[in-house]
Amino acid sequence: MSDLRRERRAATFDVWDLTKAIYSEEELEFIERHAKITMQEPRLQADDLWWVDRTTRYTRACERGELFVKIVRENKIPFEERTWLSLMLGEDLFLLLHNVMFTPTLMNQADDEQQKWWLEKAMNYEIIGTYAQTELTHGSNVRGLKTTATFDETLFDGDGGWRVHTPSLEAAKWWPGGLAKSSNCVILMARVVIKGKDYGPHPFFFQVRNWETHESLPGIELRDIGQKIGYNGMDNGFMRITDVKIPRRHLLMRFVSVDKEGNYKKIGDEKMLFSTMTYTRLMISSSSGFKLASACTTAVRYSAVRRQFQMQRTGFGSDMESPEMPNSEVKSQLDNIIKPSKRTEAQVLDYVSQQYLIFPQMALALALQWSAFGAKQIYNEKIVEFRAGQFGFLAEMHVLTAVLKAVNTVLAADGMEQCRKCLGGHGFLNSAGVGPQIGSALPMATYEGDFVVLSIQVGQQLLNAVSAKMMKGKKGNPNMPLLQYIYDFDPANPRKPPSKSELPELLKDHEFLLDAMKYRANFLHFTTAQTLQEVIQVSGKMDASTLDAVKIELMQMTWAHGYVMLAHFFLDRMKNLKETSPEIAKVVSPLYELFCLTVMDTSYDKGGGFGDFVAAGVVAPTAKGAIMKRTKELLAIIRPQAVPIMDAWNIPDFILNSCLGRYDGQYVESLYESTKFEPLNKTDVAEGYYKHLQYILHPERKAKDAANSKL
Repeated sequence: MSDLRRERRAATFDVWDLTKAIYSEEELEFIERHAKITMQEPRLQADDLWWVDRTTRYTRACERGELFVKIVRENKIPFEERTWLSLMLGEDLFLLLHNVMFTPTLMNQADDEQQKWWLEKAMNYEIIGTYAQTELTHGSNVRGLKTTATFDETLFDGDGGWRVHTPSLEAAKWWPGGLAKSSNCVILMARVVIKGKDYGPHPFFFQVRNWETHESLPGIELRDIGQKIGYNGMDNGFMRITDVKIPRRHLLMRFVSVDKEGNYKKIGDEKMLFSTMTYTRLMISSSSGFKLASACTTAVRYSAVRRQFQMQRTGFGSDMESPEMPNSEVKSQLDNIIKPSKRTEAQVLDYVSQQYLIFPQMALALALQWSAFGAKQIYNEKIVEFRAGQFGFLAEMHVLTAVLKAVNTVLAADGMEQCRKCLGGHGFLNSAGVGPQIGSALPMATYEGDFVVLSIQVGQQLLNAVSAKMMKGKKGNPNMPLLQYIYDFDPANPRKPPSKSELPELLKDHEFLLDAMKYRANFLHFTTAQTLQEVIQVSGKMDASTLDAVKIELMQMTWAHGYVMLAHFFLDRMKNLKETSPEIAKVVSPLYELFCLTVMDTSYDKGGGFGDFVAAGVVAPTAKGAIMKRTKELLAIIRPQAVPIMDAWNIPDFILNSCLGRYDGQYVESLYESTKFEPLNKTDVAEGYYKHLQYILHPERKAKDAANSKL
């Protein structure tokens, strides 16, 4: 019996029941339907990504884009379902920016008449757009953008228009995905200048290529910015604009208006702009769990079928068991120390060290998935209020989506790299699948706000809550219930760490584990608030330099708050499962505990760790051993169910795109077959031999060939 078959037979639960728990009912329906559709199209297979050159890769991205749109049109797939369909493409391509940023911006910032001009075309892919904000020298600092749109009332027969211009090379747009070769229009962020007055950056609908020929328009220079460490199916672009004239009404006017005379007026509530931003960040972070789970699936399956060493010989001499090794004094001494084993080589997954590296990532994948699920539920509920002009919950939504975007994307990318390293040498191959997947996940941690930038936004809101409690005596904020744990904290009555005898049982208590994270987070929040006050007392003011003095602390606070949110949504989902599917709750319970204990121990190497919890008084310095002991117990509990747990994510092989993570476990044959497609293997003797290598081996041929070439 194969290793994977035996692993699956050991499952103590219905795998499909766990699948239904991992995804929302809506998500699962999307995945099942779209997987069936895409699996019927062989041209969507992504194994060619292992060996193709950049130009071919982009051409294949265009082919995948064409097939994506064909599927959307033929199956009438609603816009809100297309994010899940895009996950089936194997890698991100230009349509990602069209779906996640270009079209939603038209939905939320174009007025009704403008939507009639452009929105239906965007929804049907009759136009393809991206979001052109980032410049060569300005990214996160949107207020510092230098591209200008200067109003000229004489343009377009007196209706007025804009002269769009890149004033310097530093102001050129740089990085927008799909800008280089794919998009024929963009949402352009440019500074509105009217009669010499600068109104700051605003969004414009801006055509960059001819609708029919796809040639770049006069005054617009477009280039691809070059190969990257990953994400090379995406044509990230450069754009320099030289005095291009566009109509007045190409400024998106749901929230502002500029008439023919150049009179500027704000319309409606600008707070809706923040709801658009929260949606974008939510969409970016929502796939983090799925991406990490893909890497975990490969790592678990490969570790289950890969066998290395005999378990009894791992102490000494295990590298010296080759029968070809000549006798030596060292080998003789080792053989006297360790008796030969009668067992076959052990599954790599049986080693506790491998479990310690992979299983916490399995737990984290669920935490990322369910935090995104919880945030989506809140967003879908509150967006109705936002559209009705009720923005009381907007700050809460902003903090939640910002912290999940900041934390989840970094943890997912780092976790995927951890899984890749667990694959050993084979993990370095593109055909292992995880490496290319990391290349697609890494940019998510940067665009639309990296961790540092978002931590400042999140940290300030957390400090506001501390200030409201300590300075104003508030006991809560009904519009920010997820921050209630800050108001409940009493810094005047520090807790005492549990005793050595109490701790083992508490480490199994789900509420204690969540409370431990909250208490650690509050320790950092209130300590930072105190530090900030000390800085203000010295400087006598509160400005950017004052805030800069505690930016490191703001980053630490954001990590701590992020872990609170992950544990909160994880436990919330657990409570729901205990009522609806108690058997599945038993399966994921050890994973929740492992997630929390990993945060209390190493914090996934991000955001403090055990020292923070000791400093906060959550546990005593002697608790390290108890945490490790319970961690090992959890690894042993999870081990027999590891393969079926990852199977429950229901990620098909064509998405994993991995020789090592195949459902059937046949990695040896798959690796061999993959080499048949490597271009270098098309000939036995490579071109490099004839051009150079032969002259290294046979230097006399150089002179002879040179002489023959003169004849």
